[in-house]
Amino acid sequence: MLRTLLISLVLLLAVPRSSALAAEEASWNTTLPAEAVATYLDGPPARYMVVPAGTEAPELAQAEQALAAALRNSGKAVLVMNAQALGPVAQLDDAAIVQRGAGFPVDRVMVLRLFPDASGALTQAVVTLYDTAGQPRGSFFANQGTALAPRPQAPEQKVASASEPTPPPAPANPPPAAPARPSKPKPLTDPVEQYEQQYIGFDEFVALNGQTGTVVAQTSLPYEGKFKRPLQGDAFYKKVGREDLVQAYQGKIALKTVIGIAGGAALVGGAIFGINGLNAGEEDCAGYDDYAGSSACFDRNWARQDEQRAKFLTGLGISTAGIVALAAAILINPHPVTASEARELADGYNKKLKTNLGLSEDGTPIAPPERPAAIQARFSPVFRPDGGGLMLSGTF
Repeated sequence: MLRTLLISLVLLLAVPRSSALAAEEASWNTTLPAEAVATYLDGPPARYMVVPAGTEAPELAQAEQALAAALRNSGKAVLVMNAQALGPVAQLDDAAIVQRGAGFPVDRVMVLRLFPDASGALTQAVVTLYDTAGQPRGSFFANQGTALAPRPQAPEQKVASASEPTPPPAPANPPPAAPARPSKPKPLTDPVEQYEQQYIGFDEFVALNGQTGTVVAQTSLPYEGKFKRPLQGDAFYKKVGREDLVQAYQGKIALKTVIGIAGGAALVGGAIFGINGLNAGEEDCAGYDDYAGSSACFDRNWARQDEQRAKFLTGLGISTAGIVALAAAILINPHPVTASEARELADGYNKKLKTNLGLSEDGTPIAPPERPAAIQARFSPVFRPDGGGLMLSGTF
């Protein structure tokens, strides 16, 4: 009897908690309707990653699930990914989160943050949308329990009424306008903009196992500036001014090429040699009537078969060596530095670029030193009863 009472008491205590969680989840689902969320998504259907950031709380997970469900039902998302592959992002700012998400197969990164209301409950959601270049693409605010309103449409152009004067009609055949001369691009004078277009960064690419979600491969590719011009091959080493690394890279590329050509030639040549060895014909020994002639014919055929077998094995060995050479050429890494060393080179280049452009470590312009005040000197004649002279006065 006592055990039955305890079980009943536990169930009664658990029901309100589960009911409250279900009510909060349903509240977020009604707060973020798919039709309203779709009005904040510009352009054609895209691939999205939803990243909950800030305070780690059950309310944040519920809001994330509701937002992801709204995206999937909006008709504007072809893929909705969660942020588990990014690792811990609670303490990161939006720029760092977008930089991590840019390495995944998505077009937009949607950062979700919750803020407390006057009572301290996390009921206020702010959603900011970025592209993978870090440019903001919109945002909206939602209160838990209040359905998100669709984004207001742009005001329509005013239609002229009958009382307003109509503009004069355009001429039937207007004269052709002279072609505009292409303007020459103005040289950049803003040091911050110059740095934004010349610094070196890296794009991270991660390959995930589709079944387990684990990372199976990871690579980074350097680029130049905010427009991400790729620095492929030896372009990275030329950019950082390391001619020795340029020569080392070109030397490894030449080695890969030579080994690959030699391996391909050995593979094809060995195959041809071995196949030709098998095509050699045999002598017909049925035409001999005596034993000596027939025996000598069989001996020649056996010797010819031994020669064919030797040629085939030789060709097989040459082809095998060619396959090994091709595999070695593919596995040779032409880069003379590791990924971490490449990042150190890029960091040194970026610091030198900031110094040359007159920028501080955080990328802000350094104020020029104040000029000393000009020295002013003045001569004045002085007359006295006992003589005269010149008086020098100055301002320092």
